[in-house]
Amino acid sequence: MARTQGEFFRLRDEPDFARFWTGQSISLIGSEITSMAIPVIAILSLGAGALDQGVLFFCQFLPALLFGLHFGTLIDRFAKRSLLVYCDLARMVLLLAIAVLHVLDALSIAALVVIAFLVGTFSVLSAICGQAYVPDLLRDNRLLDGNTKLQKVTTFAEVSGGSLAGALVQALTAPFAVIVDAVSYAVSACFISRVRLPGRAPDTEVHEKPQIWEGLRFVLRGAKLRAITLCAATSNFFSAMMVSLYLLFVMDGLGLSPLLAGLLLSAASCTALVTGFLTSRVTARLGVSGALVAGQAVMAAGCLILPFAQGPLPLVSVYLVASHGIFVIGMIVFSTTQLTYRQQVTPARMQGRVHAGNYVITYGAYALGAMAGGLAGEWIGIRPTLVIGALGHILAAAWLLPRRVRITAEDGPATGPERRPDGGDEDESRGDFVHP
Repeated sequence: MARTQGEFFRLRDEPDFARFWTGQSISLIGSEITSMAIPVIAILSLGAGALDQGVLFFCQFLPALLFGLHFGTLIDRFAKRSLLVYCDLARMVLLLAIAVLHVLDALSIAALVVIAFLVGTFSVLSAICGQAYVPDLLRDNRLLDGNTKLQKVTTFAEVSGGSLAGALVQALTAPFAVIVDAVSYAVSACFISRVRLPGRAPDTEVHEKPQIWEGLRFVLRGAKLRAITLCAATSNFFSAMMVSLYLLFVMDGLGLSPLLAGLLLSAASCTALVTGFLTSRVTARLGVSGALVAGQAVMAAGCLILPFAQGPLPLVSVYLVASHGIFVIGMIVFSTTQLTYRQQVTPARMQGRVHAGNYVITYGAYALGAMAGGLAGEWIGIRPTLVIGALGHILAAAWLLPRRVRITAEDGPATGPERRPDGGDEDESRGDFVHP
């Protein structure tokens, strides 16, 4: 296989990717508002406890387990651009329903759980579709920089969205704050609809029906891709244990207001603004596996700080900012590196199914972790559960330690029109992992 060299690019050099990137940027900022508003609605308006929070987060990610593989075949058969637009519009309607139910005094935990499940369903489809769409918009040697740009969008959404969410929730009340997210989905749909490339898999005829299990087999068959996927799944499981209890911990346990909680999250996320450009350099220096292990180690270090947050408000603020800031650094390195590797070893005709197979495993684990976090929070308390969640990231890195699954810059995935069909196993062709 030809050896490829990575390169940086400016958004104006890739106009279709720029439109996709803009749409994602807008919707992600709105999603940050909803990610805070829905749990706050449950806590403040409906009196939710730890178990309720676990169920709420579980239902948001349960669709990954139920529908993920089916979504993969759907994505490989139809235009990805259209699917992304439909997902945005569907989520817009569902979020507006929260405000309507609140006005009618009909909002309940059960209604919120159903809406969270439906929003989660379209979010899963959108997330898988977006990951599969990027290789249609960019050449292989621009994938890492493209994924880094998208990760920076996510980080910017955290930086701006967290504080904006806190302010809106406090000023408008949480049920009406989600209207801002509904508007953001409408704007995102407008931008994505202007992408010229429809994103249809080039090797799939209209009458063909892709095999539903093919993507999952691809993910699990190769030793290297399998190890990365199981590492991400383990990491997600323990992250979800913490995330499902985070707002309950800082608001009820530490006494922070929604506005202050959002401001502290935003301040912590600023670390990522100076971290995004480091991903390619870390990967070049440590190799793919080294970057992934380092990312998990840094995430664990950040998580271990959180359970010990206590004392006066200034000290608590330092704990929270340090915990989330360090976690974000590790998350960016890990997430961008593993996604780029998977995109590069996946044939173009299978992008949807392979990302769906990965999503079923990793976010199915996230759904189970959210439920486990809620149950553990009820039974043993929130702080002990947070400690368990933090230590789990160390366990996740163990999947990447055996010699046969290690990937270096000199032993990366083959790239090109015909990528290896085995997900990067031991006998794969040698090539360069794309990095600048």
